Amino acid sequence: MTRVAVMLVGGVLLLLAASCESVLFIELEESDKLIVVNGAVGNDSIVTVQVSRTRHILDNADLVPLKSATVTLFRGSEMIEQLDYAGNGYFRATSFKPAVGEELSIEVEQPGYPSVSARCEIPQTVGVVSVDTSTVIEEYNEYSYRSVEELFQMDVTINDPPGVENYYLLNLQVDKSYTSWRDTTVNYVDSLYHNGEWHYFISDTTYTVTDTFRYIEDPGLGSPDLVVEAVTDNGILFSDQLIDGKEYSIRAYTFLRSIRSADSAVVDIRLHSISESYYKYMKSRQKHYETKDAPFAVPVIVYTNVEGGAGVLGGYSSDLYTITTFVPEFDDDYWYYEYK
Repeated sequence: MTRVAVMLVGGVLLLLAASCESVLFIELEESDKLIVVNGAVGNDSIVTVQVSRTRHILDNADLVPLKSATVTLFRGSEMIEQLDYAGNGYFRATSFKPAVGEELSIEVEQPGYPSVSARCEIPQTVGVVSVDTSTVIEEYNEYSYRSVEELFQMDVTINDPPGVENYYLLNLQVDKSYTSWRDTTVNYVDSLYHNGEWHYFISDTTYTVTDTFRYIEDPGLGSPDLVVEAVTDNGILFSDQLIDGKEYSIRAYTFLRSIRSADSAVVDIRLHSISESYYKYMKSRQKHYETKDAPFAVPVIVYTNVEGGAGVLGGYSSDLYTITTFVPEFDDDYWYYEYK
């Protein structure tokens, strides 16, 4: 009797536990679709912006470009031109490049959407005074795991103008090359007459030919420097809050393998002076990326300066410091198999 009672009680508990589970269906109302404008305009390139629209929070489809939008470019109150559609949501000026100190604005109209506008200024260029480079060996030791990494380290010296709020983006562009191997094995059928019979065999001649191909890459940067406020896919982001009016050397690094080349590599160290709107957008966007998968993190609202819509219109001016390096594509202990 006791065993039967226990079994009955257990069955009742299981039924109660099962009955406590339920599926809730929540309908999320879709907000009005808005125009999204994204563009960084500088004194070194023709004005180009990308125009799309917002999506529902659960929509993971591809970006929806607004191909038929009317995109108008202004310099101050002067209309410059209507931008031409260049594909993939991009609208491009005919040949207009802004000058340092100019204020630009974009107005976008699309039937069925509220019109939007955004403005930015092309900030004054801050130049790179000098660059000191070195190779650093960094060891990682964690429990049974150990690795050694070679870093290409840079101390980039700038002279920050006093009394002006400045915002910076530092990144690299490398023009380098790689080796492509060509197998030139040629097979010959030879023969030998012996004891009244022909015997056939294959002989070959092998030599190696290499071709060199150049390409451009934007390697990622890291930095241990205290003034750095965010490390993004576009470079390291900082302001002059701690260095206003001072000459300062900011330390940054990339992996040495990022500048390896079959022959010499041309490394452009690029210091971009960026507008406040561009700085706020990139900083908040990076914070959003870092916290979007953390369930207990405070949600981050990405900054926008697009009135009536979303996205950003940022301005920048750039200074380049170019060095030529030769970090061999293959190490001294490089070896290979020769198959026979």
